[in-house]
Amino acid sequence: MNCAHCGAPITLEEKYCPHCGQPNIQAVRHSEDMARYRNEFENTRRGVHGTLRAYKGITARLILFIIALITTIVSFGMWNSAYSVHRSRMNKYARNHSEMVMTQMDEYMSHKDYVSFASYIDYYALDRTSFGKDDVFDSYYPVIMIARRYEYVYQDVMQIATSDTPSERKSRLSTLNDDLNRLYDYINDPDERGLYDHGDPGMVDRTIDDVNSLVDALLIRYFRFTEAETAEFHTMTEARRSVLLEDKYNEIVEDREGDVTYE
Repeated sequence: MNCAHCGAPITLEEKYCPHCGQPNIQAVRHSEDMARYRNEFENTRRGVHGTLRAYKGITARLILFIIALITTIVSFGMWNSAYSVHRSRMNKYARNHSEMVMTQMDEYMSHKDYVSFASYIDYYALDRTSFGKDDVFDSYYPVIMIARRYEYVYQDVMQIATSDTPSERKSRLSTLNDDLNRLYDYINDPDERGLYDHGDPGMVDRTIDDVNSLVDALLIRYFRFTEAETAEFHTMTEARRSVLLEDKYNEIVEDREGDVTYE
């Protein structure tokens, strides 16, 4: 190549012409182009490395998530299996010691402590799937079903009475309404009562009377029901029960200026 000023031979490496001393324009452009190419190359390299790091980060997080998910599933499976084994053992123990277990069940019933009765049944895994026509605990089946439904009602009422937040109390009130319906449906439905054939009719009737009295006491104590209202409450339609229960709850809220507390 030649100098743009004097025409003397010159190379790209020479920034100035050795003959006339003028700047080598092509060398300057070449230097600028090389600098631009190096900059573009470096930016591209950093971009590729950044993408690779991000990909590796995402891949690593995905792998960790999959490992955690598998661990959780395996742990739950192991826990569920261990829980099933434990319940099976407790159920077997109850059947091998049925006289002792039934004595304690009768003790709870005699004291009308159906919450403890239900917890005791759960401890020994004496649920409905355990029963059959020849099962030693068959006579207690209807009592167990009633006691469990009462336990849910009791827990709902206690949650409403002790909760600090109106939204939680309102949500629990809806649950209480559903659980009361399930309890009364079981007690009052002739088809459900057909299951009592397995049990002692006298024992079942006493349980129904006991639980009705216990529910009445809860409604009077925590929802200001009158005795006349509780007497009708058992046989009301679900819609009427729901309206009455909510009306009573709202009366308490209004009297206590929006803050339900129980003394």
